[in-house]
Formats: sequence, C-alpha cells, structure tokens
Amino acid sequence: MKRTVLSKLLVTVLICLAGYAALFVAPDERTMHDAQRIFYFHVPSWIAMFIAFLVAVIGNIAYLTTRSPKWDWLGVAGAEVGVACCTIGLITGPLWGKPAWGIWWTWDARLTTTFILWLLYISYLLLRGMIEDSDRCARISAVFGVFAL
Repeated sequence: MKRTVLSKLLVTVLICLAGYAALFVAPDERTMHDAQRIFYFHVPSWIAMFIAFLVAVIGNIAYLTTRSPKWDWLGVAGAEVGVACCTIGLITGPLWGKPAWGIWWTWDARLTTTFILWLLYISYLLLRGMIEDSDRCARISAVFGVFAL
C-alpha cells in the first residue's frame, strides 16, 4: 500500500515538473513562439490515444475469443484512456491551429476522422452503461469496439 502511494506521488511530481519545463524552461521557438509549447501536450496525447485504442481493440478481440472478463476490463480501460487523450488532442489542436494557420478547425480528412473516432468511442462507453446484463454488455460492446477502430 505504501509503495503504491509513493509511486503515485512520484508520478504526480514528475508530471508537474514536465509541465513546468514545457511551459517555462523550454526555449522559445523562432516562428511560432509560445504557440509551439502546446505541442508538448498535443503530440503525446495523440500517441497515448493511439496506444490506448490499440489496447482497447486487443482487449475486445481477446474477449470475443476467450470470453474472459479480464479482457473486457482491458478493453474498457483502453477506451476510457483513449477518449481522455483524444479529448486533450482535439482541444489542444485548435489552440495551436488558430495562431499557426489563422483558423480554429479545418474539416480535412485527418481531423474529421479523428473526431468521428472520438464520437465512436464515446458511444462505446455510453453503450456499456445502457446494457444491464454484464455478459451481453461485454459481447456487444466488444464487437462495437472492434468496429470503432
């Protein structure tokens, strides 16, 4: 128990130090100036999103083949983390896009499909809350989670 608390405290301190370094220690970029500091949050959130959604689909496929609840839990955990990271990416992207391009959002294919992916995984999480039978919920949401990716 004590080790878990110390681990959480260490991770919290390291995240705070990284955020401070990204915002106040990193040198100023010549053309974008302070707007480039958003990348220190934006790019890692996209990387984490892709990894989390990959973990979710692996959990969903494994659940469909084994019917083991641990795989269902893995799929849900991956989806929750992926949605959180995708939300951060979808918020920080326009914050950078406005000073860099002069527009908050452009409906190009990459942004639009990422927005649709975000909506699909929010639907996945909502679907899990709508079905009461746990086995049926896990099976239907696993199929939807594979479709979503």
